[in-house]
Amino acid sequence: MHVKAVFSFLLSVAVVLPAAAQFTFSPEKPQIGQVVSFTYTPQRTPLAGDTTLEGRYVRYNDPGSIKFSKGIPVPLVRQGDYFTGQLPAQRAGTAGMMIAFRNPRVPKRTDLNNGHLYSIPFYDGKDCLVPHALGGQASVFSRTGFMYDLDGRVDPNWLVLLYEWELIQYPEHKPQYWSDYALAMIKQRKPGYGPKVKAYIDSYLASRPEPTADELTRAGGLYEQMGDFTKANALRDRMKNLDPKGPLMQKSRAEAVRNEPNWAKKKAAYEAFIKDFPNSTHTPVLTNMITDGYYKAGDLRGLVAFIDPLPNTSVDPQWLNSVANQLAEDRRGLTEAEWMIKRALAVLDAQPKPSRPSAQWQAEQQARKRQYMATYAFALEQQGKDKEAYDTYLQAINTTNPEDSDIKTNERYWLCALRTGNGETARPNVEAFVQEGRSNNRLKNALRDYYAKKTGNAAEAETYVAKLEADLRADLREELRSTLINEPAPAFSMTDLKGQKISLASLRGKVVVLDFWATWCVPCIMSFPAMQQAKAYFKNDPKVQFLFVNTREGGPLQRVHDFMAKRPYGDFVVPVDAGQRVANAYKVQGIPTKVIIDPQGRVRYRGIGYSGDAEATANEMTLLVELLKEGK
Repeated sequence: MHVKAVFSFLLSVAVVLPAAAQFTFSPEKPQIGQVVSFTYTPQRTPLAGDTTLEGRYVRYNDPGSIKFSKGIPVPLVRQGDYFTGQLPAQRAGTAGMMIAFRNPRVPKRTDLNNGHLYSIPFYDGKDCLVPHALGGQASVFSRTGFMYDLDGRVDPNWLVLLYEWELIQYPEHKPQYWSDYALAMIKQRKPGYGPKVKAYIDSYLASRPEPTADELTRAGGLYEQMGDFTKANALRDRMKNLDPKGPLMQKSRAEAVRNEPNWAKKKAAYEAFIKDFPNSTHTPVLTNMITDGYYKAGDLRGLVAFIDPLPNTSVDPQWLNSVANQLAEDRRGLTEAEWMIKRALAVLDAQPKPSRPSAQWQAEQQARKRQYMATYAFALEQQGKDKEAYDTYLQAINTTNPEDSDIKTNERYWLCALRTGNGETARPNVEAFVQEGRSNNRLKNALRDYYAKKTGNAAEAETYVAKLEADLRADLREELRSTLINEPAPAFSMTDLKGQKISLASLRGKVVVLDFWATWCVPCIMSFPAMQQAKAYFKNDPKVQFLFVNTREGGPLQRVHDFMAKRPYGDFVVPVDAGQRVANAYKVQGIPTKVIIDPQGRVRYRGIGYSGDAEATANEMTLLVELLKEGK
């Protein structure tokens, strides 16, 4: 076999093996034009126990073609304990793909393969890695925002190795990678790196008969990174004579802004860039980065001062809405939150209609306007400006199509209406929200209390709300009825955390809800408030029993005791499923899993995972229990 082929094989083994236990793909040596199927196993990763996952991937090639990317979402199909997916066929100009996995409902919970991501390098027809299959991976880390968006950190040692492997296999690629490789060595900070990197830079420039402006710019930036401003300035003097305002200079300076880790220096570098290149194509990306940086640094006044003079075309209204809403949720920076959402509304109103708008463009704009007005009203409400907030909520609620309205906005509107004495005016809208299922328990409870106070009859108020949602609950009951199963319930006997014996035989004649969970399972814990709500619904019903079965714990029992002691679930009955015997008997494939047993000792429902919607989960559980109590 050719030396390069042998080396390519060894490199492929080195790159693929670290992820093999969690991530495999087919074909094993994909080529351009082939669809890549993959299998991902989240066990022993930060995503273990999560039931809803997605992949995000980027394609890569040579450094010059790398783009600032947040990744393309990839839907995953759950197959028991693992997930499968497909990546589309790639055209020429792609050296490989890199993928990460995350919980889309909790985006900060990710699996980044210990900072290396999961790689799919491409091969040629001779089973050799294509050019840039390795160095391109390093470029994803150093030249895109992929890891930044996933809130991950780059491993500098891995970065250096990827560059070295690429340059050993393809030494002719040195002009494309030399500066990135040098920067990686600087960030690696191995003992004696300074003289080594400077010698490498000098050697490279000496090998170039006429260094380009871009090469001189990069070299100057590297010397600055190492604090050698004398050499950096000397290189800048050479560079000015070549192309002082050209695209290469702009690109290099933009990269310097992106790569600067120090926030104060980053802002200064951005200001200098804008001054030197006021019309640069790199400006929008850098502006977004600085905007996000102000928010992450907690400098809200600085953020407002930065955004204020920007033209509308440089402002992302959706980002402003998200930040304003989060600030209002946190009850901090409320003055700034109000300013931000007002600016977002101004930007939205100023957006011109596209020359070829989609059929949904007008409706989408109206939906965004309502969303922004809801945030504006919430920010006003959190400042105690209830009168202004109520008037603003009237522009935020969707009365023309209640079925498509936002539940949280509906709740806030109703509570604000009550505080401002507008209950009777708002009641028809709120009744429509309840009838269409666009309400939550807080809204319904407030509506029930309002009606009871108005009529002086608590029982009549209870009936009033029940009638409003009668049709909706009837429809949901029919939908849930179709999910019922009918299997014998295996006998069990467990001991709970209080030392009490619990057996299925002792619960005969009751509807029994089993919630299988573990302390390490985040979705399990996230579903507890919903389950507590469902349990409270039947608190006075001796014919219903909820059991929160701890299983697959993998640790000392004391951990479960400590966990329950620190949380407001003291009335939970927690049997311990030692050895997973009960979970296995009840066909539990993942947690959380809810199993409901009818009074005759038959398993009638089994559901895995958690949707993230506490209200919906609680309603489903209560309706299912009611169905089984009725013998349906």
